[in-house]
Amino acid sequence: MGTQTVNKAAASDLMGVFFMILSEVLLAGVNSIVKFVPDWSSQQMMVVRYSIDFVLCGAASMWCGYKFPRGQIVVKLLLRGLAYVCFIALLWSSIRSCLPLGDVVVTVIASSPIFLVASAHLLLKEDIPAVWPLQVVICLAGAALVNKPKAVDADCPASTALLPFGAGFAGAMMNLASRSLKDLPPVTLCLFNDIVAVAFGLTWSLLFTPGESPFPVSEDLSTMLVIVSAFVGWMGLLSNVKGYQSVSVSAVASIAGYVSVPLSYASQVFMFGEMPDRWSTIGTLLICGINVAATFQKWRAMNAAAKNDSDYARLPESCDETEKAALHVPALKDECVGA
Repeated sequence: MGTQTVNKAAASDLMGVFFMILSEVLLAGVNSIVKFVPDWSSQQMMVVRYSIDFVLCGAASMWCGYKFPRGQIVVKLLLRGLAYVCFIALLWSSIRSCLPLGDVVVTVIASSPIFLVASAHLLLKEDIPAVWPLQVVICLAGAALVNKPKAVDADCPASTALLPFGAGFAGAMMNLASRSLKDLPPVTLCLFNDIVAVAFGLTWSLLFTPGESPFPVSEDLSTMLVIVSAFVGWMGLLSNVKGYQSVSVSAVASIAGYVSVPLSYASQVFMFGEMPDRWSTIGTLLICGINVAATFQKWRAMNAAAKNDSDYARLPESCDETEKAALHVPALKDECVGA
């Protein structure tokens, strides 16, 4: 691999990791805001949030002059939106099931990166970095220390475990679609994401909760918090798409995504008064440490490639130039003289 290719890949990975971490920070903020809105159902919040998201994406697309996609691209975009809705629905079902919350979180974040990297390797022919399995093991250990999985209740059906695995798979397919559509602007992907999400939320509300308004908007604190979460979530989702589109391989973004675990833990400690414990702190340090190490490795690779480019001697095009470059490329002088 040439130094220019290495430099470009490292720079892309650094940018992708930046957007992934920014995304996780923003989405952690959304999750914290949502906890202060207990009087809204999940479907109501989905309809209102993604309706605002749809307006923002549409306005941004018109402002930037993006063209509306057609043909197979539209089908892929709608399938990506469907994968996102399935991810949310399965995740919420997992959280509300008989499974302990720690088991749900660890199962989702353990399975989703593996599904994603394996699918990207098989379908998009992406390489799997040699260090990635070790990074995943360390991040999973950190996540387990933070979330502390517990023994499942004997009365809980074994099939319930399929819910978090399904959520992990759906999330992986959504991110895989982001990789396969990386030539499109992030707002276009999110626009179709919103279409499917709003349609799902409205359908669910009308069929299963007909007496409940899908738009419970009023001039109160809950409404203002949901609107704020919509704007913050919009920026978070755009950053997530940009992160997955920017990295050289999916494995890089999947490791950065583990930052969501220490961020959620930090919000519980600083915003909701949860007492920190030693094992959660160790798990947080493991995940943060592996991300810092991976980022530092990319930064070193980029600097090394840039240094090799600056030290590269331009090859001579004639024997006259070879005479001038004799100190740099003596072998070429001999060949020209011999000729």
